[in-house]
Amino acid sequence: MKKFITVYGFMLLIMTGCGSSKNTSNTNNGTSSLDVELREKNRANVSLLQRIRQKSGIVLQNNVPIINKTSNSFASGGSQEPLYVLNNQIIGNSFHSINELIDSYNVKKIVVLSGADAAGYGTQGANGVIKITSY
Repeated sequence: MKKFITVYGFMLLIMTGCGSSKNTSNTNNGTSSLDVELREKNRANVSLLQRIRQKSGIVLQNNVPIINKTSNSFASGGSQEPLYVLNNQIIGNSFHSINELIDSYNVKKIVVLSGADAAGYGTQGANGVIKITSY
């Protein structure tokens, strides 16, 4: 609400507000709806490789993500790429194949499994598993 008051030849503008303040924070997890909205919009600006790389235990080798299990894990020969699983479907041990199948903005969740957690995938999961869930 705006009010104009004239005092000694000067016009003053007084702004007053009516109503109560709104708390937009989500009490369930402590994040505001604005934070969630910004995170969703920024998701499209980050490539799948960058999103996977941000997970703990992931390093890049020849521009593909590798799960760093031990300090000497890079000494063994052969492919060290993890197994990629998209929406509970095994895709294979090639980042390039998963990158062609899904756009980064469609990725809802990325989970990195290694060791005993990846054992359920047999020998394919020996180098770890990267599980991707999409919208």
